[in-house]
Amino acid sequence: MAAAMKAQKTGLLELRITVDRWIRVLATLTEDTLTVSPGEVAEDPVKPNPTPTGAVNGDPPNLSSSPVPETITNVKRTVRVTKQDVGGLGISIKGGKENKMPILISKIFKGLAADQTEALYVGDAILSVNGSELREATHDEAVQALKKTGKEVILEVKYIKEMSAFFKNSAPGSSLPWDSPPATPQKNGNVPPPADVRELRCIPLRLCQVARKQCPPDTENRYFEVISCNRKSSVFLRAKDPAMAQSWYNAILSGSASLLGRAKEELRAMMPGADVKHLGWITEQATQGPEKPVLAVLTDKDLFLYPTLPDSKEGLSSPTKSHPLITTRLVHSGPGKSSPLLDSELSFGLRTGTKQGVETHLFRVGSAKDLSTWTHLLVEGCHNAAELIQEVTTACSWNGKQCTLGVHIDEGFTLFTEEMGVRKSVLLQQPFERLRMSSDDGVRMIFLDFGGPEAEIQLDLHSCPKTIVFIIHSFLSAKVKRLGLLA
Repeated sequence: MAAAMKAQKTGLLELRITVDRWIRVLATLTEDTLTVSPGEVAEDPVKPNPTPTGAVNGDPPNLSSSPVPETITNVKRTVRVTKQDVGGLGISIKGGKENKMPILISKIFKGLAADQTEALYVGDAILSVNGSELREATHDEAVQALKKTGKEVILEVKYIKEMSAFFKNSAPGSSLPWDSPPATPQKNGNVPPPADVRELRCIPLRLCQVARKQCPPDTENRYFEVISCNRKSSVFLRAKDPAMAQSWYNAILSGSASLLGRAKEELRAMMPGADVKHLGWITEQATQGPEKPVLAVLTDKDLFLYPTLPDSKEGLSSPTKSHPLITTRLVHSGPGKSSPLLDSELSFGLRTGTKQGVETHLFRVGSAKDLSTWTHLLVEGCHNAAELIQEVTTACSWNGKQCTLGVHIDEGFTLFTEEMGVRKSVLLQQPFERLRMSSDDGVRMIFLDFGGPEAEIQLDLHSCPKTIVFIIHSFLSAKVKRLGLLA
């Protein structure tokens, strides 16, 4: 059997299942997946349950709860168990390869075979039974292996302290996920949580969104949410303290960032002719209505926004919004004006010139590092787009004559007529260096002042001039960047 992917981080967290219900989960972070394995259900605030008569450390009276010697932690042990005629081994197990967990003893029933050995503990991982390996076994394979044994059973086990904490104080008599059937009947009046609550949940790290600002009011700063790239799966988690929450947040972000290169290559394969520079989740702050997370994909010429990660060429060709970089400029980067704290509400603002006028968009990011990355790449992208595109043309009227305005990053401004797509005659040509001032009426007219005998020329662009105005600005900014005058 193939070896399971090594865990990068494990620990106990709480998963919210309703507004006031949480379950304890064992969170496991590997190179490409966050997995949460549910355990007990708790209320928030937690309501203390009376301890049943005869219970030990909160366990039901028919479960054994022996203290575990510190000396056995993570040490392989061999334990001989003699099965009884009634009750079998007297244990319940959980876990399995399909759950990315070892085969674990989750319950030991008092007075039965395993309990009588006084050498087995809840939290013991069963490595083998009578010499048959269980390290890579599924839950069902482990159940069958234990059932097929004879009267004498040799178990190779290792006590995993972190796993025992996962089972501790579970509701009396309630079954944990993936438990084998109890060895003896149990009487209890508790209703176990619904099946969907107890399912294993896996969130692929590839382009997942990790959010803290979007979580409900969190006065203790312990919440974070992880959402898959297709937004079909999510987990809302709570850590025991702010430091642990931040540690998990940073670890998941780091894991996702390590997969970014692969995601870029996959998108490039589906976007021939476009070079994907960066991508990630940002939050669009609408002027009206709620803010919404969007997946931003920055190419060499455009900024595309998607509701989820596209999985096809058709999906990539249909963004919810696109901003051509040559008509876009960064107008704000930093804390929001209303933010009392320097690190809160970090955002950047974009303005785009369109045929309908100037559009303004504000986006929030999760960290100062994200803000720095997006700010740098957007400014650099606008300059590089100008260098790539080189020239833009648009139909216009000058002195009552239909013609075409061409704006070239090196050759400047040209007014010309054309037939069948071929330039026929040049009416006016001026370099960028001669441009003294430009303005527009926001409706259809643009005014270019080159000085000299022509003075100011007035061009009717037949639509809102803001697109060409922003393009002129991008060309000028790129030319200044060439001179090394921009940092």
